[in-house]
Amino acid sequence: MAKKQKPLKRTPLKRTPLKRKEYNPEDFKNKEYKAKKNKKKSYEIKDYRELKAREPKPFVQLTPKEAFLKLAAYCAYQERCYKEIYAKLEEWKIDQGNQDAIIILLEEENFLNEKRFAESYIRGKFSYKKWGKRKIKYALLQKNISATMIQNAFLSEIDDKEYFATLSELLEKKWSDLLQKEEDNFKRKQKATNYALQKGYENELIREILDGLDKE
Repeated sequence: MAKKQKPLKRTPLKRTPLKRKEYNPEDFKNKEYKAKKNKKKSYEIKDYRELKAREPKPFVQLTPKEAFLKLAAYCAYQERCYKEIYAKLEEWKIDQGNQDAIIILLEEENFLNEKRFAESYIRGKFSYKKWGKRKIKYALLQKNISATMIQNAFLSEIDDKEYFATLSELLEKKWSDLLQKEEDNFKRKQKATNYALQKGYENELIREILDGLDKE
């Protein structure tokens, strides 16, 4: 005969009363406390906006006509080269056949003209940024503009006297600054030469102008 099992003794659980965090009323008047709360709230809003901005936009396939109209506006705003136009067509996933047709139409409507682009690029970089021919030529070669077209654009857009005067003005200003900062004449000429070389000017012209400034 099976023995009866004794009932298990259950020890009552000790329930500790929940302690609510006590806030000092003065905390709410404290500027630091308010700043911490506001900072946390603004961070969450900012983080949400960042996440929304990073969401990938759905790709919409453009028709050839839509691509042409967008590129026409793109070229009308500023002169463009073939490399920039093809980059846009690849980005929009336009097939090769339609790419060629769009390029031809842009040429016929005079939106795309690489000679005009080279002249505009040279004029802008020399007039506003004071770049030398070496730097301008390198930048245009990167855009697949031919060396012959670049040379012809230089002849039409940059006057030799103006080019020499621009370099003289740049070096005179740089030389004046270096006279106050650098005592060693050799180092001064070296720094002025490096400055003009970085701007894209020719070594022969730099040396000629610096020799004149050094004798003054």
